[in-house]
Amino acid sequence: MSLKYQPERYDDHLCLRVPVTLWLCLVFLVRHLLLLGITFLPTTGEEITVLRELIRPEYLLADLLALPVLLVGVRRRPRSPRWMPQLWRIGRGLLLASAALYLLLFGAHLIASTRPLTTTLNEATLITGLLNLAIIAYLIRSPLLRDLFAQWPTEPSPDSP
Repeated sequence: MSLKYQPERYDDHLCLRVPVTLWLCLVFLVRHLLLLGITFLPTTGEEITVLRELIRPEYLLADLLALPVLLVGVRRRPRSPRWMPQLWRIGRGLLLASAALYLLLFGAHLIASTRPLTTTLNEATLITGLLNLAIIAYLIRSPLLRDLFAQWPTEPSPDSP
């Protein structure tokens, strides 16, 4: 059996491993949910106010599209509920939808803002928009991701060596 990618890209089940880059993309796509979760940690309160101001509720919608893919990616093993491989197969589309929805909401926020564009669009928001565009390009252009989302680990058959 010849492998399409380098051997280190495969796990024990000869299934592609989730690359570190995709893990970073997944964490980035659910960042608002992570920040929201951090705000519930016990603290003195002042630093939480700053974090709460970073969370725009409408962006949580985009995060909710990527969250199931992150959870299924963490549980990606042969013995898993039947719905997990089905969700994994559409995971690339869900991540694309998540990044695109964020950009749509971001654009709507910019258009609806009454402030000048230079005050509405700071460096951090510009970087997040560009990172979402980069994630979309990565998801669309990477043949590795196309193959990765088409695979799910299975148990080896009893007659295999």
